[in-house]
Amino acid sequence: MAQRNDSYGLATTAASDEAVAALDATVDAYVRFRRDPGERLKATFAADPDLPMAHVAKGYFFKLFANGAMAGRARKAAADLAGVAARTGLNDREALHRRALEAWCAEDIEGAIDAWERILVDHPLDVFALRLAHFKHFYTGEAGKMRDSVARALPSWRPEHRHYGNVLGMYAFGLEESGDYRAAERFGRQAVEIDPEDAWSVHSVAHVMEMEGRHAEGIEWVRSLEPRWSVVNNFRFHLQWHRSLYHLERFEFDEVLRLYDEEIVSDLQEDLYLEIVNCAPLLWRLEMFGIDVGDRWEALGEIALKHIGDHELIFVTLHYLMSLVGAGRDAEAAEMVARMRAYAAEDTTEGRVAAAVGIDTAEAMRALRAGDHAGVVDRLWPIRGELRRMGGSHAQRDLFEQMLVDALEQDGRDGMARALLAERTARVPNSAWSWRKYAGALDRAGDSAPAAAARARADGLLAPA
Repeated sequence: MAQRNDSYGLATTAASDEAVAALDATVDAYVRFRRDPGERLKATFAADPDLPMAHVAKGYFFKLFANGAMAGRARKAAADLAGVAARTGLNDREALHRRALEAWCAEDIEGAIDAWERILVDHPLDVFALRLAHFKHFYTGEAGKMRDSVARALPSWRPEHRHYGNVLGMYAFGLEESGDYRAAERFGRQAVEIDPEDAWSVHSVAHVMEMEGRHAEGIEWVRSLEPRWSVVNNFRFHLQWHRSLYHLERFEFDEVLRLYDEEIVSDLQEDLYLEIVNCAPLLWRLEMFGIDVGDRWEALGEIALKHIGDHELIFVTLHYLMSLVGAGRDAEAAEMVARMRAYAAEDTTEGRVAAAVGIDTAEAMRALRAGDHAGVVDRLWPIRGELRRMGGSHAQRDLFEQMLVDALEQDGRDGMARALLAERTARVPNSAWSWRKYAGALDRAGDSAPAAAARARADGLLAPA
């Protein structure tokens, strides 16, 4: 089959220019978080049923659902691709994409990342490989690799390239997760100026504001851009989640509940993992702030029942478990942990994550809900420095540190609580919740003057502007 260049000059094995254009549109929809990549992929297959990269994309998209049922369909796509490759042949870049898909289907995430990074050495404009490597560096907790992957490609990109802003936004997020907030905000704002509908870039700046405790500014950033980023897929609810965290830190609980009910939970029945990753931690945080969330856990528990055996991403598995625990479904939660234990014995990327941090985190959540605060401390304290291995962002994983703070307080581990909160308030100095917890730990230790100062700091953060 002929080699035809796509819009970035990348050679593509295809029967027609029409098929290559359809593939371009499919990748564009994925990279820009549009709602129709599936429909665009169908159009690509209609134009050329034997286009190898269409079969690659099909497998990738199934894997991106991060559940067992779709993983089976991804394996079928990989098998179909083998037949297509025998008929049409593959160029070197496409062969590496095939290797990435097969590694991902074999639960070898490191192998998939290696294939994408090999592509990017010679083809830095392959935005599909760049975005997928970014995604998987994120879910393996490798912030530095996420940053550097984009940094290596960025010099080859030009402002006239249609995904230039998207690439800047990816770089911004890698910088933010690596702690370089000033550069992250600069690149993120530049990306949003180029494309205000780029939800990932809006999100990158939102993360900077969350990590720096710029809560009022963060609310305005997300809210003011909402007419633009709200056109995207379900990621728009994640941006509402970010907005809710700002309100939570300001103790504006009615607004958090409104956002939850009207926005964040509204797409739950679509059964996409990001909904659970948004909803469950927000309910748990609200309860730690002393808010009664009513029966809101029940709907999450019902969804989680469908995913007891899922282990595509341990980070996501833990959020399904959180939903079961929150809903009081103890037997199902125990079954999920048992399955996770079995999976932790397997020599796969996520199996190793389960063994390193997944099991202990899972048991800590169950223990906390059962009032076994000593059990929480015994599980979480030793691994707290390794939690990044489960993936997710600093803002998302912070919930597990908050759980540990709660357990230390409840178990009377005042010395450990004071130490952890001293560390925490130094790192996130604009968190009123943290300063109040620190004041309590200092009071219990008899340090009344520092306790009063910590309490005053909390009150000052909550005072009207």
